[in-house]
Amino acid sequence: MMKVKEPKNEYPVEPVVDKGELPDPFAMPDGGRLNSRDVWPIRSRMWRDLILDMEYGGLPPKPDAIQVETLCHSSVRRFPGSPCLWSYRVHCIGGKQPFSFCARILFPKTSKTVPAIINGDGCWWYLSDDIVRRVLDNGCALIMFNRTEMAEDLGYADVPDKKKRSGGLYDVYPGHSFGALSAWAWGYHRCVDLLYELPFIDRTKIAVTGHSRGGKTTLLSASTDERITLVNDNASCAGGGAVFRYVGNGGETIDILNSFPSWFGPGLRPYLGCEEKIPFDQHCLLASIAPRPTLMTYALDDRWSNPEGMVQCAWAAGEVYRFLGVPENLAFHLRTGLHLHSPEDWYVLLDFISSKWNGKKPKIHYNIHPYRHLKPAFSWKAPGA
Repeated sequence: MMKVKEPKNEYPVEPVVDKGELPDPFAMPDGGRLNSRDVWPIRSRMWRDLILDMEYGGLPPKPDAIQVETLCHSSVRRFPGSPCLWSYRVHCIGGKQPFSFCARILFPKTSKTVPAIINGDGCWWYLSDDIVRRVLDNGCALIMFNRTEMAEDLGYADVPDKKKRSGGLYDVYPGHSFGALSAWAWGYHRCVDLLYELPFIDRTKIAVTGHSRGGKTTLLSASTDERITLVNDNASCAGGGAVFRYVGNGGETIDILNSFPSWFGPGLRPYLGCEEKIPFDQHCLLASIAPRPTLMTYALDDRWSNPEGMVQCAWAAGEVYRFLGVPENLAFHLRTGLHLHSPEDWYVLLDFISSKWNGKKPKIHYNIHPYRHLKPAFSWKAPGA
């Protein structure tokens, strides 16, 4: 079993941001407090809509229809069993101009329907042959697409215009305020549309995974599409699975809005430097996904991803999962190492999937951290606790 280790390097334990109490996700707009599980779906949608609008600028419109064009049916002969590798072009109908993107699906040859893992980080390459073979050995299909087909990623160092809002979906759906994260989440949704067209996919078992800005995307995509039944955020940092109000030494802060303005909508800018006034924090985003299984995989030496803020986020959203009777459906795992989507992160995800979808006993120790200085950044508890 993998056990969390101490970070390689010592670091100061005083946070660079500590803006007090995290908002109570059970608080109702009328001043009351939710006390029934039956009401949670209503409150969940309220959180989702508020966060989607204020932080991410809404979503691009859903297409009127999609048309799936088959490009190629091939196989990977160097892998045992020669798994299938099928390629598609997804045409999205109804925007101001035509839009399409490509997706590839690698899946084991079988007469049964198979679960699916969608990875939108086709613009990067973290997938080794060993990772891909482990996905197949676990009986899963792997769907790969390049989310930057939906919107250019303006996160590189020498980008000429950080605020550019043209190309991709910006030209297809002009006049909207969505940022790139929303455009990328829209891409995950269209991949789900594709999977729903394919008879060999188990619709009840669709997972999404992504790294860093891709991890932010997976959380947003799952919050806004209930067809996604399991979500993995890998090192998403600020605007993802770590709270704004508590940032450990060296962590990414709300100043991400200045560093990468194209990723977000305009609604959070008034809160720069006053995180305590934001009417939500990222644990409310995680809570909006509940009770669906959510896994966060982070690294101890990746200070930028704010692993302490992730733990705070997990603790706070965990109260909602506990309230809904599925505390085990929200988990995090910390490994040694730096900021990347490592093979270990994938092995942990596959272990989590096996436990949730196949009923297998986990091999991984979850929800363990070395932060002895850390105390919950909230005083409220789940109703009835």
